[in-house]
Amino acid sequence: MPELRLFSFTAALNSRAGSVQWVREVSLVALACTLGGFVGQAVPAFGPHSSPLWPPAGIALAALMRLGTGVWPGVWIGAFLVALSAGSAAWLAALIAAGSTLAPALAAPWLRHKKLRIELDRRRDLWLFVAIGIGAVMLATAGNRVLWLAVGGALPWSQAGAAWFHGWLGGALGTAMVGVPLLTLSRSSLALAFGPSHRVATLLLSLGVVSSGGLAFAISGGAQLALLPLIFVPHLLLGWLAVRSGIFAASAAALLAGVGAAWTMVNGLGPFQSVDAQRSLALLWGYGFTLAAVPLLMSTLIGPLDADRNRWGPALDASRTGTADLNVVSGHLEMSPRWLTMLGFSTHEFGHAVGAFLERVHPADRVAVKQLFDPNRSADAAAGPVDCRLPSKDGGWLCFELRAFVVDRDAEGAPLSMVLLACDSTERHAVRERQRLSDSLFEHLNEGLLITDAQNRVLQANPAYSRITGFSVEELLGTVPAMLRPAPAGSADAELQARVHQSLMSTGGWRGDMLTRRRDGAVCSLHATVSVVKNSEGLVQNHVLALSDITQSRQQIAQLQRQAHFDELTGLPNRVRLTQLLLEALATSEREGSLLTVCYLDLDHFKPVNDEFGHHAGDQLLLKLAERLRKSLRTSASGDDVVARIGGDEFVLLLRAASVEESRLAVERMLRVVGLPFGLSAGDAPIVVTASIGATLFPLDNADAETLLRHADQAMYGAKQAGRSGYHFFDAERDRLAVARFVELGRVQEALDSQELCLHFQPKVDMRDGKVLGVEALLRWNHPEQGLLMPAHFLPLIEHTGLGIAVGDWVLRKGIEQLAKWQSVGLDLTVSINVSARHLQEPLFASNLAQLLARQGIPVADRLVLEVLETTALADIDFTCSLMEACRALGVRFALDDFGTGYSTLTYLKRLPLDMLKIDRSFVINMLNDHQDMAIVEGVIGLSQTFGCTVVAEGVETLEQAQALIEIGCDIGQGNGIARAMPAGEVMAWVHNFGGMSTMAAPLVH
Repeated sequence: MPELRLFSFTAALNSRAGSVQWVREVSLVALACTLGGFVGQAVPAFGPHSSPLWPPAGIALAALMRLGTGVWPGVWIGAFLVALSAGSAAWLAALIAAGSTLAPALAAPWLRHKKLRIELDRRRDLWLFVAIGIGAVMLATAGNRVLWLAVGGALPWSQAGAAWFHGWLGGALGTAMVGVPLLTLSRSSLALAFGPSHRVATLLLSLGVVSSGGLAFAISGGAQLALLPLIFVPHLLLGWLAVRSGIFAASAAALLAGVGAAWTMVNGLGPFQSVDAQRSLALLWGYGFTLAAVPLLMSTLIGPLDADRNRWGPALDASRTGTADLNVVSGHLEMSPRWLTMLGFSTHEFGHAVGAFLERVHPADRVAVKQLFDPNRSADAAAGPVDCRLPSKDGGWLCFELRAFVVDRDAEGAPLSMVLLACDSTERHAVRERQRLSDSLFEHLNEGLLITDAQNRVLQANPAYSRITGFSVEELLGTVPAMLRPAPAGSADAELQARVHQSLMSTGGWRGDMLTRRRDGAVCSLHATVSVVKNSEGLVQNHVLALSDITQSRQQIAQLQRQAHFDELTGLPNRVRLTQLLLEALATSEREGSLLTVCYLDLDHFKPVNDEFGHHAGDQLLLKLAERLRKSLRTSASGDDVVARIGGDEFVLLLRAASVEESRLAVERMLRVVGLPFGLSAGDAPIVVTASIGATLFPLDNADAETLLRHADQAMYGAKQAGRSGYHFFDAERDRLAVARFVELGRVQEALDSQELCLHFQPKVDMRDGKVLGVEALLRWNHPEQGLLMPAHFLPLIEHTGLGIAVGDWVLRKGIEQLAKWQSVGLDLTVSINVSARHLQEPLFASNLAQLLARQGIPVADRLVLEVLETTALADIDFTCSLMEACRALGVRFALDDFGTGYSTLTYLKRLPLDMLKIDRSFVINMLNDHQDMAIVEGVIGLSQTFGCTVVAEGVETLEQAQALIEIGCDIGQGNGIARAMPAGEVMAWVHNFGGMSTMAAPLVH
């Protein structure tokens, strides 16, 4: 619907625009007819109801012809207003206006139907215009006017005939003088009259017409001077003007002269004044009609000439032919605009001297062109053609075929003027050059070219074809070459010929390789391109064969393919060929459900053979081994076994088997084959070598070709590590687990790099005083898919890897940085950080810790506690003690985590420089229900007091546990009952809101 409304709106706008245009045209026509009528009434008349010049008649006919019959209301309005102003009654004025409108309104479409050209440049158009426009229309209009005037009583019936004749005369003169310039006015007529080359002449001749007429009327004092010659000078100038500038310019000038003549008569001047007024009007009418007739007559005279020029001009333009007029006597050469346009020059740039023209001619053509211009040559009708090259303005050369015609001679027959015809032969010249080049290429081309007729009989062959096949051109002509003769049915040549024929029928060409015999019987390979040439009726006329001898290149390609796919020493398939064979074997195994054993064979201790006996002996050994392995391959219904050498002393075997046991036996058989002695030369002791074979079974190992080779290679190294001279099968499940572990390690590394790891902090409090003493930094993984993960999910995976050290460094750095932030805002807490055994045993641990502490803006070492497991501390007691002392020298304190779960001795415990012991949560949780756990807790508290260490109880969950710990001497506790681990941003608020152990009386939320 929006589109429909838009269309309707657009149509309405177009309709409104058309209506506005129509109103404008009707108004303009009405105004012109009205003003023209007033002018006609101002001219003295033959009677009260006639005028010798009636402009509305010409205006009406021109308007209806140019604008269409739709503007008839404008004609009627103008005629009505003029009749009304002349004193006629309204009804009478309306009837007169109707007649003045109807006649030209009927004549205009009829004239358009008869193809009247408004240029009036044909005799047919002139007679139509005179007969209908001036004759019939004006008679009908004048008759209608006289009739209604007589009916209305304004005109006596006795005067009706004279009034009709006088009215027709006025309308005819108005149509001739006013209608013609309005009818012929157009852009082309204005361009002809006022174009750059005619503007001055048009203005001067028009001024001459008006001024000469005005001068004649000014100096003519009486009727006896009516035939003063000066009066007819405008007629001569009008003829000249019509020839030079066209009918519009001449008819417009005639109108001005006629109006001037009428004005002088109205004002009592001019040569047409006479005692008899009717005679004066008749002279004025005759003078005006002769003025109007001159442009019309000249147009009909020069129209055919222009038509011929317009007809031949495009023909010459289409044929790219220029012309020139040469005055042999003066040497003036006038080149046509078409010729100059082809060269890209203007007349001013090229000049008119024949000598200048000859200077521009190509030096190689100048002598021939001079002979063409020779005025003393024989009186032939035409001379030439002569090839002439002229420079174009863009710097190139254009080729012309020149012909010269003598068009004027003197009394003795000597040429006076000549006409040159210059036909652009640039393309024809280029075609000749291309033909010459084609002929040269045909003769010198390295490819053999053969042209046959539709029946494959040789028409032409170039020398290269004779060199390729050995047959001379004379031997070939009229024969059918062997490669095109019908081959025996069912042969490969017959199949090839069928494909060639089908391709020629469908696409018109064929390209491919074929075999043929030379003249000496030798077989040669040819790369052929066969094309069909059809005639204008679409029937095959010729066959064109382009042949290249590829015999040598084919041999080279075959050799390169052997080198690219086979080992140069042993002749076995190489790695490239092995890939193809392996892909084929995998496809067969999948299709038939059989097993494929991919074996990687590497000789044991092959290097000593080269060192002891030389590389030649080593090559001989490899040759004999390759031959032995090749002979050991089996052939089965599912395919043949394959052996390939992929480099050095490494071979790959593809062995087909029906079961795993058969595969194992096949591998063992290959080991036995390799282990047999090799005799390299007579008299020398045999050499015995062994091999290590790694194997994998497809599809049990359901991998791609490259991965299968890699798995077999891995298994081969397993056989080497097992002591050599054996075989080892790849374990796909174990490899899968190793790959999965590698992927998981990579994911932890990504978590570290992507800032997915974070620290949470669990408070440690003085349960007796209700004071927060510090927090323990606990590692968490904020996994994008699995949420917050505890360390148990990923730390065991990285514990014994370098990634574990990297994570430990990150935790230590982040924990110390957070401790410094809290210290800087006045939150006095200790931060405990767990350190793994491998991390603690790093040689640079102490120095890295010192750098971390030094980078902080404030001293924080005395508030840092490093927690180590009991097993970590006792792994290397001497190294651990020295490391802990180096760290304590920085101000850092140490805590022994999960104390009581290890196997420490009191002697080792005494040596460690500890500041704190942490009771494992497993003892604290069950201490109220298990007297043994209570005893252990009490023992740890006692030991801490003995060694001067602070004791911390982990896993405090209830108020009862906290009260029991306080009673037996442990004041510091940590556990979910006090507070869960929380992000760093929540610690300060929790510390400020901590209200002591009384908060544990509330039920714990887990």
